[in-house]
Amino acid sequence: MIDWRAACALALFMAAGSQEASAALPDTGSAGAAFVAGYCTQCHGAPSPSSHSAREWAGVVERMQNWRVTKGFGAIPDRDLGPLLDYLKRHGRAQ
Repeated sequence: MIDWRAACALALFMAAGSQEASAALPDTGSAGAAFVAGYCTQCHGAPSPSSHSAREWAGVVERMQNWRVTKGFGAIPDRDLGPLLDYLKRHGRAQ
């Protein structure tokens, strides 16, 4: 059973934190940075895109997508997933 009061409080906290998180990301005005700040910070701090290589990000995002579904957060919609992954790959560390 979902505790809706806790879920709403968490949503408000994440909305406030996502602005701070997006400010710390490269290319802050991009949709990709907004998606990282919005989706990734629902469970943990915004990941630095340079923490993985462009090649590694696809697997990391797939693993996180599965985790989100398993934990009840729901999958990131395909329309947002592409720009999010493109952003992480573009700013990922060199191989």
